[in-house]
Amino acid sequence: MTQNKTVAALAVPAALVLLIVIAAQASVPLLVELTLLLPVAAAMLQYSSGWPGTAAVCAAAGLACGFILPADLLPVTVLWCGGSLLAAVIPVRKPLMRPILWAAVCLTTWLAGLLVLSAATEGKIIAGLAKGACDYIDASPERNNILINAYSMGLARLKDIELLSARRIPGYGYLFLEEETRRQMLYSLRVSLEELLPSALCSAMIYHTVLTTILCTVLPDWRRRRQGEEGLLPPMEKWYMPRRMGTAVFALLIGWVIALVSDDGVTGYLGMLCMGVFRVAFMLQGACFLLWMGKRMGIRSVMRSVWAVALSLLAPIIPIIMGVIDQRKDARHLRPNKEAEQE
Repeated sequence: MTQNKTVAALAVPAALVLLIVIAAQASVPLLVELTLLLPVAAAMLQYSSGWPGTAAVCAAAGLACGFILPADLLPVTVLWCGGSLLAAVIPVRKPLMRPILWAAVCLTTWLAGLLVLSAATEGKIIAGLAKGACDYIDASPERNNILINAYSMGLARLKDIELLSARRIPGYGYLFLEEETRRQMLYSLRVSLEELLPSALCSAMIYHTVLTTILCTVLPDWRRRRQGEEGLLPPMEKWYMPRRMGTAVFALLIGWVIALVSDDGVTGYLGMLCMGVFRVAFMLQGACFLLWMGKRMGIRSVMRSVWAVALSLLAPIIPIIMGVIDQRKDARHLRPNKEAEQE
């Protein structure tokens, strides 16, 4: 058994390093997607392979991104890969401090990326991202197929005419577009991206941070329990925000209100970010409260999970309201009194 664990501790990091190398050679988007999942791999490797395996994978991801991505993103890459390694290996006294480290790494890296993009685009982040995406599509061998798909989704449009000039070249299996048609579609796609990216980027930042933090926290603990060890975290129905953290999340609404009355683009984006953090924080709190309610009602564990996830995805306003109520009323009686919490 010990020999099998040793082999796994060496094989898994080696396989991940090989996967990163292959992704760097095959596709830049694939490399970026794998790198975004780096904290999850680091959290799991720290439990099974220790810091050497974790360091090897983080270093491989950092080197691959450093050689492939633009030089302007090198500080962001170093921060992301180095932060993932440190958040995994730094010892903490309390288990719940680890999720805070993961969330701090994610948010700090996202904000650093926004600062780099702001400097590169002279403050026009959304326009720069839209232009970069369209330039990447225009340089891709599959650009015609991508534009046809964007047209069918309503993201790329043509002025007063239908798309009639696209045809499939026999024997090659790809679509051909006239030059003028392609330029019109690229321009309209860029305009559509400029409209969609502010809310999409804000949501991506928040949901990536929350999902990464949860996975980095829950998966290693699940592995411990599967190995017969004692878990470090309480059941999810007992998760809660301390009073001070809840007050800070409520205070984010002030930033959102200020953004509503401001004409500045950066202030408006920060306001959207504040509202997004507020929604996700209380949606998670409400999902935990729903799990607790389901347990009290005698619902089976699987059905409780399905219930909480379905409401969070299909009707997120319900978990958000439940989370606010639980934070204000402490319906689960999990928080200590004010004097004990301040100590």
